[in-house]
Amino acid sequence: MLAVPAFLVGPSAADPGATTPTAVTAGSSADTTLDQGAPGVAGATRTTSEASTPGTPSGTTSTSPAGTAGLTAEQTRTRSATIAPAPRPPRSFCGGALSFGTVASCGLIIGQAADTWTFTTTADSDVLYSQVVQRVAGVDLAVRVNHSDGWKACDINPYEEYLDQCRLGPAGTYTLTVTTKSGSGKGAYTLSIESRRTPSACGQVSGDVFSWAYPGAGGTLPAGSAPRCFTFDQPTGSKLFIAEPHLRDRTGLRAEIIDARHQRLCQSLYADFDCTLDTAGPYRLFVEQIDGKASAYNLRLPRISQAVGCAALSPGSSDGALTGTGRLAPNQRACHTFSATAGGKVDVRLDQAAWTWKLYDDAGGYICNQSSVEYCVLPAAGRYTLLPWSGNDYTARDYQVTVNP
Repeated sequence: MLAVPAFLVGPSAADPGATTPTAVTAGSSADTTLDQGAPGVAGATRTTSEASTPGTPSGTTSTSPAGTAGLTAEQTRTRSATIAPAPRPPRSFCGGALSFGTVASCGLIIGQAADTWTFTTTADSDVLYSQVVQRVAGVDLAVRVNHSDGWKACDINPYEEYLDQCRLGPAGTYTLTVTTKSGSGKGAYTLSIESRRTPSACGQVSGDVFSWAYPGAGGTLPAGSAPRCFTFDQPTGSKLFIAEPHLRDRTGLRAEIIDARHQRLCQSLYADFDCTLDTAGPYRLFVEQIDGKASAYNLRLPRISQAVGCAALSPGSSDGALTGTGRLAPNQRACHTFSATAGGKVDVRLDQAAWTWKLYDDAGGYICNQSSVEYCVLPAAGRYTLLPWSGNDYTARDYQVTVNP
C-alpha cells in the first residue's frame, strides 16, 4: 500500500497552540531558532525562510534579530593602535678622561650626541685654558664646563677657534661636554686643556731671553694645543718688552705673563707690549696660538729697565751730539743707550726708516716719544734707553739716530 504524505494547510486542530509550518520551496533551506521574544510562549520555535520577502530586494538574506540563538551578528573589529619603536638615543663616539697638556681628537660628532670629557684640578680657583678646534666647516660646536656637583662653571666658544679661558671653582672633577650647537649635522674637533695654577709642565726661561742682543729661544706648538708654560724671575718693578711672540706679526701667537698670585699682568695683543712686573714673582709665561694651528714660536723678553744688549750711541761731533745706526726688522724694536751728564733738553732725530721711537730712563720710566714737541726733557743725569720701531712696515730697513743736547 503506497503512503502519501499529507500537507496541512492552516492551523492544526489537534495542537491549537503550535505555530503553523510554512511550505518550503524546493532547493531552499530553513533555520529553526528559539524565539525568546514571543510573549506567553515558552520554548516556541520560529521557522524563517531565506526566500525573498515582499519589500526585500531579490538575493538579499533576511537576518534574525540580535540576541537570537543560531544566527549572531558579526562583531565590529577594533583597529589596534600603531606601536612606534622606542627612539634610539643619540650615539656619542668620543669622550673620556682628559689630561692637561694633551690633545684629544674626535673624528665624528653627529646630531644631538653629547661627548662628555672629564678632568680634575687639584687647585681651588684655577683657570682652565681650553683650545677647541672645529675641523668641519658649517657645523658650530657648543662646549660647557660643569663641576661634578652639577653647577656650570662656564661656556666655551669654539666656533671662532680662539683659545678661551674658564675660571673654575673648588678643586675636584669637572665635566666638559661637547655638542653640535644646532643639534644637527656632522662635525669633528680637537680638544686640549691646560691649568694656570698646576700646569702639566713649565719650562725654565734662560736669562739670555732678557737681552736685546739675544736672538730668542725657539720651539713649536703642536696643532690644537692649549698654551705652553714657561717660568722665570726678575726683580719686582722690572719693565719688559714682549718682543716675541705677539699678534702683530700675524702668526696668531700671543703671550700672557702671570704673577705669583696667578693673576694676569700683561698680554701681547695688538697694542703696546711693555710689561711692568709690579707684583712679586716668580712669574709664568703662557705661549698660545689663538686658532690652534701648529706654529713655531720664539721667546724674546728684553728688559727696558736696566737694559742689556743695546748698542751705545757714540759722540758724533764737537757739539756733543750722539749718533748711532742700526737695522729694524719687521715689527720689532731696536735698542740704543746713552748717558747724560746732567738733566736738560735733548732733540732726538731718526730718519724715515724708523717710524716711531720711545725714550726711557734706566729704571724703565717713560720720558717721551716721537710726538713730543721739538724736544724731550731729561729729568737728571744718568743712563737712558732709546727704542726705535718700524711700525707696521714689513720690510727690514737701515736707520740712523742722532741725539742733540
